[in-house]
Amino acid sequence: MPFPIPDAYTATAADIARDQEKRAASPPSFFYGQAWGIKLAAGYFTDERLATGSHSAVATKHRQRIQNAAFGQLMASFEFCVKDFIAQIVDATDLYDQAVEQSKWIEAVKSQILSQREGRSSIGGVLIHPLLGWHDPQTVNARYSALFDHDLIEPHQVDVLKRLWILRHSVAHNAGLITGHDAYRLKAPSLSEKQVRIDPEFLEATIGFLGEIVMRMGDPIGIGVTKRWLCNKATGDWDQDRDVYVTLKLIGTVQESRAQALPEIGEDAYAADVLALSASV
Repeated sequence: MPFPIPDAYTATAADIARDQEKRAASPPSFFYGQAWGIKLAAGYFTDERLATGSHSAVATKHRQRIQNAAFGQLMASFEFCVKDFIAQIVDATDLYDQAVEQSKWIEAVKSQILSQREGRSSIGGVLIHPLLGWHDPQTVNARYSALFDHDLIEPHQVDVLKRLWILRHSVAHNAGLITGHDAYRLKAPSLSEKQVRIDPEFLEATIGFLGEIVMRMGDPIGIGVTKRWLCNKATGDWDQDRDVYVTLKLIGTVQESRAQALPEIGEDAYAADVLALSASV
């Protein structure tokens, strides 16, 4: 069976190109671009858009399927963001090489390395993306804390995120049915053997919740990464430091607007960060 290939319009549309730029340079911004796009898609087919003579009840049923699928895609975008933030930093600088070498949770499998003969994955991508455990908040926090000295997920967010991952499991693996076991894990026995019902309001609330976590990739984590690099690796010369500095700043940039492109990072930002670092010493 041949895999579908996007047509020229889809591949070159302005919003797709903008999302791809964010994916390559700023995982937090990519999450927001994907999240708002998913929300728009999930809420697009309202009754007002139905053709004359269409049945609202039938449309509601199909909308439900679309919204459930959108929720799964939203959680996938969040997972990618959490993983790729680390992967891109590993690619950008050798600042964390020692921590990576000493880490027991980062293991390169030979087959993964050999597979890159036909691919374009980066070193960070090979080391980070295949790892399991990204659906467990405690595991994610242990990894972020080991590298960046900060948890990604705050204590009050842990239980909610766990329940969102269980819900995503029901959508992705059980066709939207909440099994008795998953209802127990959700602490919602009344949902046992019932279908998941995702609506645009729930999607928006989920984006808001996940967005609070993603924002920490900017402050304090992204800021901390840039500060650590300036302290330990920077030369103090813009021309020499430009490439790595700009890369790290963009990785830690959180652009919430889907329609807005990533900011330009110039020498003025570099000078301001160097000055702020000097003042704090």
